[in-house]
Amino acid sequence: MRRRWAAFAAATALITAGAVVVRRFAPAPAAVAARTAPPAVRPARHAEPAVAPLALPARPRVIVFAPHPDDETIGVGGLLARLTRAHAAVRVVFMTNGDGYERAVEQDLDVEHPSDADYLTFGAVRQREATAALAHLGVSRRQIRFLGFPDGGLGALWQLHWLPSHPYTSPYTKESSPPEPEGIGYDGQDLTSVVSRLLRDFRPSVVVMPHPYDTHADHVNTAYFVTEALTSLQAEHALPARVTVLTYLVHHGWWPATRGPEFDRLYPLATVPDTAWVETELAPAEREAKRAAVEEYRTQLEVMSGFLRSFVTRNELFATVDGRVLERIASIH
Repeated sequence: MRRRWAAFAAATALITAGAVVVRRFAPAPAAVAARTAPPAVRPARHAEPAVAPLALPARPRVIVFAPHPDDETIGVGGLLARLTRAHAAVRVVFMTNGDGYERAVEQDLDVEHPSDADYLTFGAVRQREATAALAHLGVSRRQIRFLGFPDGGLGALWQLHWLPSHPYTSPYTKESSPPEPEGIGYDGQDLTSVVSRLLRDFRPSVVVMPHPYDTHADHVNTAYFVTEALTSLQAEHALPARVTVLTYLVHHGWWPATRGPEFDRLYPLATVPDTAWVETELAPAEREAKRAAVEEYRTQLEVMSGFLRSFVTRNELFATVDGRVLERIASIH
């Protein structure tokens, strides 16, 4: 446990050290929220934001970026089920294997002091869970990409380890490069190039990524890397200028925001700035597919079942972010 909190303190210090640079261009979250920590105080009530119905282009090609296995299901699971049933072209990309969650590793592998081999083993378990979860949503293994970048380290790649000459080493797996492709390291330029290649090859009309105001560093920086890659490709005319960019929220204050007595519907947060909310109602089959997908994440349900299951609602909310915010993010590097 001491090691866990030491690692958390180091990660928080890292984010704080880089915040001055990032804040010049795009608002950065004030702190890194633990994946299981509830908010201390319910935010003051604000006027509820307007919510428009979700509209996608005809014959959409949709790529979803998830920081960790399970984020794609709780954030986008119902929409994924709908898209695959309509035979839409879909890709799901996992930035990390979610292998650095010490409490879950200890519980799942029944070890008190996980080794680097334990973290690698746990990452493989989480990949299998993700593949099984996505099967419930109609996504096949060939539509999934596991990039294998460092869990808990995406902020370091964006802020302090941008160049290939200065790669990051995971404090959990002790790796400094993903399993493939050859010659790629844990650095910001290489991660951007990998994301760019995926976007260029798939040519999406819709990109779905975490909201840049999420309070988890891996979620924030997933949004940053995707924005950097997408904007560069559009500037090079490798992708159309008009690509629909949707974001989803996982960690932010009192989220997911539901209300009693049923607690089965998401409501938008007025406290998230620069955001326009859109909503899609889930058909019963889509909601049940999402519920089944969540249940495949056994390692996560062991440590945060209430949080994950609270996203299985009758609707899903997405957000479009003010384009000026995305422009500032893309100008950082």
